[in-house]
Amino acid sequence: MSFSLRCLLAILAVSGCAFLNPPSPLRPTLAANNCQPLSVTQHNLAGVAHYKDRRLEPAREEFLIAVEEGPTCAEAHYNLGLTLIYMGEKDEARKHFMEAANLAPGNPVIWDSPALRPYGEPQKERKKKETAAEKAPGGFGQRGGMGGGY
Repeated sequence: MSFSLRCLLAILAVSGCAFLNPPSPLRPTLAANNCQPLSVTQHNLAGVAHYKDRRLEPAREEFLIAVEEGPTCAEAHYNLGLTLIYMGEKDEARKHFMEAANLAPGNPVIWDSPALRPYGEPQKERKKKETAAEKAPGGFGQRGGMGGGY
């Protein structure tokens, strides 16, 4: 084996083949342009910059401040949830994903996000579950005083 090939193999072994296995791409964050007060937008923007650079701890801190100062800002909750997922804090992330979905009903980016999908659909959690008898034609829930002989 040639010297240059041995050097290349040694470099690959030491580097852990990082350039052959780049880190997975981060899911995109959301802008919080309409959130109030203005500081929420500023902290969210700072968090997004840290997040894009994969500096997750400072990103989390900025998103936490944004959520504290603007608790009704769905985008800040969503971005905090994304950051927490990548930090391995899945239970805390779930809370923020659910809050984002509850604060932004119908927002397709939040509701259809692959990051939110594993946590269910908040609007379905609120609906009353129908039993099979209630769903069936002629079932107890469908009876309107006609027929059935009961």
